[in-house]
Amino acid sequence: MYELSRIRLYSIGPAGARYADTVLDLRGVGEPVPSPAPAQADFFEDEPIGPPRRPAPAGVLFLENGGGKSVLLKLIFSVMLPGHRNTLGGASSGVLRKFLLADDCGHVALEWQHTLTGETVVVGKVSEWRGRQVSSDPRKFAEAWYSFRPGPGMNLDSLPVAESTALRPVAEGASAARGRRRTMKGFRDVLVETGKTYPNLDVVWEEVHERWNEHLGHLGLDPELFRYQREMNADEGEAAGLFAVKNDSDFTDLLLRAVTDTRDTDGLADLVHGFAHKLGRRAELTAEKDFTAGSLDLLRRIDEAARHREQARAVHAGAEQRTRTLARRLSARGTEERGRAAELAERADHAAGSAAEAERERERAALIAAELAYRHASLALAAGERSAA
Repeated sequence: MYELSRIRLYSIGPAGARYADTVLDLRGVGEPVPSPAPAQADFFEDEPIGPPRRPAPAGVLFLENGGGKSVLLKLIFSVMLPGHRNTLGGASSGVLRKFLLADDCGHVALEWQHTLTGETVVVGKVSEWRGRQVSSDPRKFAEAWYSFRPGPGMNLDSLPVAESTALRPVAEGASAARGRRRTMKGFRDVLVETGKTYPNLDVVWEEVHERWNEHLGHLGLDPELFRYQREMNADEGEAAGLFAVKNDSDFTDLLLRAVTDTRDTDGLADLVHGFAHKLGRRAELTAEKDFTAGSLDLLRRIDEAARHREQARAVHAGAEQRTRTLARRLSARGTEERGRAAELAERADHAAGSAAEAERERERAALIAAELAYRHASLALAAGERSAA
């Protein structure tokens, strides 16, 4: 069994009751623990002397109206009972989101001390707005839970909520966080890396409500007890209202909630409600089914026609591409043939000129041959005449 030892709240709370970095210390005023476990002091701390003492068995917080008493309870229960439905003091699901500003990364850390051994465990919650913008959309509100066992390497005072932490112990009531506030991702990275460096810390990080509730049960912090505490503190201490039953049916419901796990029955109720809702809409769903089936048939035909059209377009595009290629080739061949025809015409003109020149030379040679024949005949005639004379 554990008792609440210390509470640390960092950069969280509404505008009128804001916690910059506050530690509520309940340690060392109770009875000594009966079977103290061996403890090792941190680097700058003195070795413990004597058995540890239990936290204060009771305490009173004096604040004026609006000072933040209900806010403190809401923040504590947000660690031990995650989920907007478990918010203390009303059904507003957005009350916890109002405790964070746009650039906040809020932390609520609870240190619990075992009543028999004095061992401590820290459980905490970290939350921020995604994108650093306040929104009415709950999906923009990020939250996660973590736990570790304090020891050399990290404790409640040295949580990596800021970029640096004071090495030596600071004055009581002063903040050990130094520098700029870390984002949720930065805090998680440092927490996980520290857990790897110091395995004795047993660091656990969860972002799902159900898994966090199971982990609290493994640690020995039963969330069901805190659910009763939440119901008893719904009106700031009106515990009698929890047991104000009017008849045997109310008492039976109270007893069943106490001894059974409501998650199974809630799931069954949701299942039955879902089936009842579907049966009530059977005619509407049947018409929707018929409409969907007819639409699917028409869409299937349209899809087939679209595929045929795409195939025809592909064939047409291929034929057009081949035609364009053939046209380019024919144009190139035509240009080449026109060049060859021009060259042949030039060569034909040159051959015609050569033929005309040869014809003129032949005629001149024929004239020369006739002249020579005439002269030869004249000489022969003259010679014959001389011979005859």
